Amino acid sequence: MFNKQNKAFLIIALMLSLVLLAGCSQGKTETKTGSVDLKYATKFKIENLADNCKKVTDGKGRELLLVPRGQEAPSEYKDLPVINTPVERVVVLSTTDASLLRPLDELGSIIGTNTEKETWQIDEVKKGLESGKIELVGSGSGPLDYEKILALKPDLVFLSIGGPITDEAFQKLEELKIPMVVDNHWLEDHPLGRMEAVKLLAAFYDKGEKADKVFDNAVKKTEEIAKKVADAKPQPKVLWGLVYQGKVYVPDADSYVAKMIEMAGGDYLFKDKKGEGAITLEEFYARGKDADVFIYDTRTGITSITKITEQGKVLADLKTIKEGNVWTFQPWYWQSLDKTDEMIADLGAIFHPDIFPDTELKQFLKVPN
Repeated sequence: MFNKQNKAFLIIALMLSLVLLAGCSQGKTETKTGSVDLKYATKFKIENLADNCKKVTDGKGRELLLVPRGQEAPSEYKDLPVINTPVERVVVLSTTDASLLRPLDELGSIIGTNTEKETWQIDEVKKGLESGKIELVGSGSGPLDYEKILALKPDLVFLSIGGPITDEAFQKLEELKIPMVVDNHWLEDHPLGRMEAVKLLAAFYDKGEKADKVFDNAVKKTEEIAKKVADAKPQPKVLWGLVYQGKVYVPDADSYVAKMIEMAGGDYLFKDKKGEGAITLEEFYARGKDADVFIYDTRTGITSITKITEQGKVLADLKTIKEGNVWTFQPWYWQSLDKTDEMIADLGAIFHPDIFPDTELKQFLKVPN
């Protein structure tokens, strides 16, 4: 009897061991190595290394090594600056970077920004500034408070560069050895390339899979819109520009704006413009006098069509002005990079209301007479 019991115990113990081994095997994941697939973005790179480490090349061409907390950096990459992941305390020096943290559910990691609470259209950030959870470390485009940034001890600073002020900020942060990553999504010439920067930010939070889902969903939606408008006839003639000090600034042919117009089924009237800079009001009128839609490129100060025509009398003779087909941005437009698909969907509805009759605009609004 003892032998039978002993045998039974041995069988049970063996079965339990097999179950535990199976569980360990299922829980252990192989590290996927190799470059992260980027469909449109060109200003950064991500390479998955062994042991869940990553090598990131940012918008400045700097290489950073991302190493999970509590783990040793691989010896072959010992010369690279190390960022321990996931980051938990970040400073954002661009509202668009904050918008890319939104779909990753990481707005709560923001501890500092240089944009005042009155400017924010993202409620979580505004409330964080009001409560003191988020510190103001500068004022808009002015100089940063580097002592305050140092005192906050951020795991990482997100910033874009490309002008005297931002370049100076980069140099100072580098001198102070404050961990940072340059996200130059604004240099991308495709709207989805700009949004794909969500993958760059996600790398620092170990949320690559989530970023892929967010981005792939946006790509799918924009492809569906482009397919619906591909054969629409006629395509409306589209003006897009901003009047400033008697000159008109219009996007170039290879800009992300020109591509958004095309994806939404519009015929951009300056699709041949190649970096000549601002143009005259007269040239803008001559090219666009018979346009069907006018997108006024600003988010502030334009409360009526009259406000636009006050900037140049010749504009009053535009067909779009006379018929009231003038549109501008919602106040939150520049803080909605994560909703690029909504922007293109809005344009599709503006250009082709017959194809998208039930679309409720989210990123654009019609300028009242």
